[in-house]
Amino acid sequence: MLGLVVEVRPLQAHFRVPYNSLLLDSYPFPPRTTAIGMLAGAMGLPEEGFKKLLKELRYGVIIEDPGSRVEEKAAIFKSANSPLYPITKTLFHMPKYRMFFAGDEGTIEKAHDALLDPVFTPYLGDSESVVYPARKDYVRMVDVGKGEESTLRSVIPGEAYERGARFILMRKNNLFPREYRMPVDFVYRGKARRAIYRKVVAFAGGFVELANPVKVLLFEGEPVFVF
Repeated sequence: MLGLVVEVRPLQAHFRVPYNSLLLDSYPFPPRTTAIGMLAGAMGLPEEGFKKLLKELRYGVIIEDPGSRVEEKAAIFKSANSPLYPITKTLFHMPKYRMFFAGDEGTIEKAHDALLDPVFTPYLGDSESVVYPARKDYVRMVDVGKGEESTLRSVIPGEAYERGARFILMRKNNLFPREYRMPVDFVYRGKARRAIYRKVVAFAGGFVELANPVKVLLFEGEPVFVF
């Protein structure tokens, strides 16, 4: 199996948690649908192509640096007689993510080439979160193996964490483990679509030791849980 490792450090990032309303909260990492959407945009794929990528690719992510959490406030103005609705939006300033994709060799090669010469400008989350490389060779193809591991730095499934785990803190700039509902796929009905969620636990600045090992993919020896 062939893998793709993408290391990015955007100036700002916002990954909207879709089940909130007046609080535009953000995941502290690119969700699966967002990350694969980034590849689809770079490849210039239409909606059908994006749907196909969602079925083909597996995805995992390590939050190398959570960045600084920033909040901005705005008000929705509809008309002179309408009430103002204050909205708080969460952003992360200068985070760093290492994203991992695995799949068919041809698909991975096309995604790799597209990120180096994209059809559409790659961005993460909203349109203001333009992708910036974290290093010179920020995108590279690697061989991928299979294994089992109980010590991980990547986002992990909620059910594995619930069976027993401890967080080993390594850095001052960190995120303690927190559970999120991450969109992993969509169900389509006509032009409408509904997200399919999975419980995940995200953290940064250390690693998690699980009570029971989980199946992982090995990207250059790095164990990563993929969804």
